[in-house]
Formats: sequence, C-alpha cells, structure tokens
Amino acid sequence: MITQTVRADDGGKEGKWVGLSIALILLLAVMLLPHHQSISKAQALDAHQVSVNDLAGPELAMVAELRLAHEEIRNIHQDNLDFGVHSELLWPDMVELEEIWLAPFVHDKSWEHKGRHNWQVIAPAFYLGIRQMEQGTAHVVLYSGEHEPDIWFALSPKAKAMSASAELSTEALIDAGWTQVVFALSVQNQTDNHLH
Repeated sequence: MITQTVRADDGGKEGKWVGLSIALILLLAVMLLPHHQSISKAQALDAHQVSVNDLAGPELAMVAELRLAHEEIRNIHQDNLDFGVHSELLWPDMVELEEIWLAPFVHDKSWEHKGRHNWQVIAPAFYLGIRQMEQGTAHVVLYSGEHEPDIWFALSPKAKAMSASAELSTEALIDAGWTQVVFALSVQNQTDNHLH
C-alpha cells in the first residue's frame, strides 16, 4: 500500500505570490513617483506687480469687490452694445453704478470703512478711486476693458495721482509708481508647470 500525503490547498502559495506582486508594485510606484511630479516654478513678478496673495486685508477686500464689479460693468457694457446705446455711454458712469448699489461704488458703511473713495470714470473702461481718508484702501484703478479685471493700487508713497487728462496705459501706470495686482500664473507658465 502506497501512502501519499496530500496537502490541503489553502491558497498559501498563491497568497505569497500575490503579496510579493503587490509589494513590488508599491516599491516601483514609490521609486517612480518623484519623476512623475509636475515642476513647480514660482512666477517671477515684475517690479510693478504684486500677487493677490501678498496684499493686505483692506486691499484684498477691495479686490474682491472690484472683481464682482468688473463682471457687472462688463455686463452693462455688453447690454449697451446690444441695444445700440450712444458710443459715449457704452461704459457705465458713477451715477449708474451707484443706482444699482454696486460695491465699492455705493456710499455705504463698507465704503466709509475702506476710505471713502471718490470714484470717477477717467477714460472708457477706466475707473479711478481716490481715498479721501488717511486709513483704508490705497488709491485704486480698475480697468474693465478686457475679459479679466486689471486692478492697480497706489501702494507706494511715491505713486503719482492719475487723472482724466493723463495718458492711461500700463506704461503710464508703471511710470506713475502704481502696482498691478496679479491673480494667477499666465497660461504659458501653467503649461510649463504641468510638463512631466
């Protein structure tokens, strides 16, 4: 009589191979993960620019209001274009913005807290806010002529006042000592950052 020992098939041998395979996959993933990360480059800001993340509280609150106001101004402008309004009135004036209670142009408690800015349209799509009090947000320019708002602050004590008679352009604001708010990386920098 031949005696043969039969081992129970409890899956131990296969379990060891599966466990070894999982360990190898995890080890390979840990080794390759650093090579799969996007390269993080900080955007180099020009001397006349400041990141929105680096702004003080009052200016940051003003930027939030101006971004919302920019959307409303652009909507009013588009409505005026659609309805064939006379070309001088394409961009809303201060009276119209105050009538629709659009912050920061309306004279309310927030307006007082931010420095009682005297707002005026100094050129088509250019809105200038001159602070009337010592405390509060710095003088500000909002340009709504583009899809994204272009916001400038007179953060430096050497910044010169802008007026309706001034030549308004990026170069003019830089020459006057104003600081441009930068919201995000440019599309080119975002593309560069996500290359693997």
